[in-house]
Amino acid sequence: MRIVIPHPLQCSQQVLRFLLVAGFGIWSTGCGVPGAPLPPSAEIPKFVGDLKAQRKGATVTLTWTTPTETSDGELIRKPGKMLVQRALGSGLADLQFHTISELPLPPTLNEGRGDQATAKDTLTDALRSGGAEFAVYSILAQGRNGKSFGVPNRVSVPLMRSLPPPKNVAASLVPMGVMLKWEADLPQAAGSAPEIQQFKVMRRLQGPNEAVLVKQIAASSEGELVDDTIEWEKTYQYWITPITLWQTENRKGVIEGDDSAIVEILAHDSFPPAAPTGLQAVFSAVPQNSFIDLTWTANTEPDLAGYNVYRHSGNGPPVKINSELVKTPRYPDPGIQPGMKYFYSVSAVDLRGNESGESEETSETAPKD
Repeated sequence: MRIVIPHPLQCSQQVLRFLLVAGFGIWSTGCGVPGAPLPPSAEIPKFVGDLKAQRKGATVTLTWTTPTETSDGELIRKPGKMLVQRALGSGLADLQFHTISELPLPPTLNEGRGDQATAKDTLTDALRSGGAEFAVYSILAQGRNGKSFGVPNRVSVPLMRSLPPPKNVAASLVPMGVMLKWEADLPQAAGSAPEIQQFKVMRRLQGPNEAVLVKQIAASSEGELVDDTIEWEKTYQYWITPITLWQTENRKGVIEGDDSAIVEILAHDSFPPAAPTGLQAVFSAVPQNSFIDLTWTANTEPDLAGYNVYRHSGNGPPVKINSELVKTPRYPDPGIQPGMKYFYSVSAVDLRGNESGESEETSETAPKD
């Protein structure tokens, strides 16, 4: 066996080379560090500051933006939860909040504004007890460790009872538009604050269309309203929403009740205009031309299209003598014979072809000479 012993100088060169390489690596690595390492995130989500509440009947709908960052400005990387809390009271001080529901707080996938979150609460028991004036809500965002940061905003809704929705809502057609009728129970509203009870008559054109307010009127046990703003030959949906206007010394608002049942109606115009009035007939003659001049009082319907003129002599039936609708309340009849007595009547026609009954007859005789 051959044993090779390295020369001492060779060993020294190898050790020096190792130290140089190691030292350079340490030096180059140290230059890349900007400063002391940051402490780990506390993983506490930021508070909810845009909570909103809307009450309809006994149901409260809460909406807010889901937090996306922690209290130290980092994105939320681990799931947490959002606690929906409610307190009942007559003011905003000394409130005892209780968790009524819980929603997950998901990790943040992308930077930017969070998603909209929604929760609902039913106030049936609180309204029945009548012991408090307001329900106050807040959303407590917690991290995985159960910790929260900051004080979330609070919103309140009044606990005054809303009116029950009207019943037996019916829609029918009248010449002016759609006639609505309904019945309502008007119990005495609870609470010491002055209240005004009203109904909102709502309408929506069939299909994906926005609801519009037809009229807001005082609440009554038997209601009636004509909607004269419709367009004929279109289908409408109607419903009635009760509202209560309330006011205290320093606060006021509106409570919206549940909607009535929806009624749907096709606004088909089958209503003719009124029969014309004031018809007069006068014989007129000019050189080489003679005629009986007819005039009458103009109709005022906004959808009037024109008039038809009818004539007969003796015991014959009335015959329409105009080929096209007469646009003005005047018509000269040149188709006459000397010595003949003629009887006339006129009718009105709307844009959808509905024709009125004939006016009262008038007569005129063409002279023989």
